[in-house]
Amino acid sequence: MRYPKIFISLLAVIALFLFNCPVFAGRSAEVDKLKQELIELEKITKPLIETFRKVSQLVSPSVVSLSTEKKESVKSSVETEPRQPQQNFQPKQDHPSEGAPKKGLGSGIIIDARGYILTNNHVISGFSEDEITVVAYNGEQYRNARVVGIDPNTDLAVIKIEGEDFLPAEFGNSEEVQVGDWVIAIGSPFGYQQTVSTGIISAKGRTHVIPFVLPFLYEDFFQTDAAINPGNSGGPLVNLRGEVIGVNTAIATRSGGFQGVGFAISASIAKETAEDLISAGTVVRGYFGVGTHDINDDLAVSLGLRDKKEILERFGLPTELGAFVLEVWSDTPASKAGIRPGDIISEIGGKRIENTTDLQHAIRRAKVDAKVIVKVVRNGVENALDVLVERQPEDLAGKTYVAIRKMDEPMKFSLGLVVNDLNQDIAKSLGFEGERGVLVVDVESNSPAERAGIKPGDLITKVGAKEVHSVIEFMSLMDEFMGTNKPVSIFVKNKGFVTLK
Repeated sequence: MRYPKIFISLLAVIALFLFNCPVFAGRSAEVDKLKQELIELEKITKPLIETFRKVSQLVSPSVVSLSTEKKESVKSSVETEPRQPQQNFQPKQDHPSEGAPKKGLGSGIIIDARGYILTNNHVISGFSEDEITVVAYNGEQYRNARVVGIDPNTDLAVIKIEGEDFLPAEFGNSEEVQVGDWVIAIGSPFGYQQTVSTGIISAKGRTHVIPFVLPFLYEDFFQTDAAINPGNSGGPLVNLRGEVIGVNTAIATRSGGFQGVGFAISASIAKETAEDLISAGTVVRGYFGVGTHDINDDLAVSLGLRDKKEILERFGLPTELGAFVLEVWSDTPASKAGIRPGDIISEIGGKRIENTTDLQHAIRRAKVDAKVIVKVVRNGVENALDVLVERQPEDLAGKTYVAIRKMDEPMKFSLGLVVNDLNQDIAKSLGFEGERGVLVVDVESNSPAERAGIKPGDLITKVGAKEVHSVIEFMSLMDEFMGTNKPVSIFVKNKGFVTLK
């Protein structure tokens, strides 16, 4: 179709008018101004952008991807990985799957030019050496990685691949890390190798992160909002100097994926553990044999008190600083030295103890078979006790513990159960929403509880005919029954009554 020349001329005039219209002309000038401002701002931000680039370039060659695969005809356990913290823990479900492979993904950090790699224990746990494949930065694959050593108490492990002149990452000083510091996480989320994410340190010194914690587990986690997803476990969390300040280990999530809360084991623990595993294949640690809690409102509730202030009043404390002793296990350094439930540990070896994290650090660094002076506050008076540090046992099977119930009323508890209060988050994640009771955290081997079929994750709602709503109630009722030397029946959700003999 051919248009008249006058029509084409008219369109040209209209276009010229619009182009020179004040509205369009003003908008064009505004866009040009914004572009120029962005160019100027980019000059300011370029050093930070270059920092992120260079850190990634520096550290990425030291990060490997780990894949595991078991092809045996066994029940496969599918685990969302990284680990999910206790408050949002979702238990593994066993599914009979004849011949179906069990697979896993994770990351690792080259920490020695000879091919030593640091990763999480839960990444390789359950797999033999010929079922572990390491993929390096350049895509080269290494099969049959040798397991040098594992340390379940920190959820760390060291493996080794054959070769030389690998580029090791450098550890930083995790004690210098502050909340608000920029950090970078590198790993293989969902199998996407060499993925880099950024964020900040959201908190430090986090504990009670690993689900169903064992007694005397060593925890000191950085919390970060850098994206950590399944497959990131074992990878590094680094500072803007390109130094490893943490090992990415766990996430808090309700969806199974990243929701802004990730956790990394501090480099101080990771470095010590890796060095011990490489040199000796195992980690030898001292221990005291106490269960402790920070002095806060949560502790007050567990003791049947109103708040932290009432704790200070009842125990004659001038300050909330210190580690409150909730439990003392039998035949341990603590019990032999005379430490009791209700004591507040205020100093170890001349170092002041302000909270449970300080206590954990001090015990972790204590030498086995060495004596240390431990100061405890008891009835408002500080006492000095000599504690002979012993090697931490593999487990505590057969040991009992004395636990504080209501102030200074201790009780023996030797049926092989460790229980915790059931909070709303745990109840929801385990399908116990709206239920009342106590959650089974650990069951000792060959104990009455194990023989009765009780397992971690079970919910106990009754002792005899009486309902229990808290650990304090549960312990009180158990104390009554144990005083009669008769079998005790407890009601377990979804299992019914079981008898402990």
